[in-house]
Amino acid sequence: MPTQVDTLRKESSPAKVRAAISACIATEIKNGRERDQAIAICYSMARKKTGKAIK
Repeated sequence: MPTQVDTLRKESSPAKVRAAISACIATEIKNGRERDQAIAICYSMARKKTGKAIK
């Protein structure tokens, strides 16, 4: 099952990107990752999918 981050594209809206990152972080933490590590993983995935710097 794809995650919300997997559905991101270059043309995704900033709101959709933020929502996907948020959901990703929650999932990673639920799966036992440390908060800082979850944040880094999800932002990295979002950058790769959108090709944009994420703020």
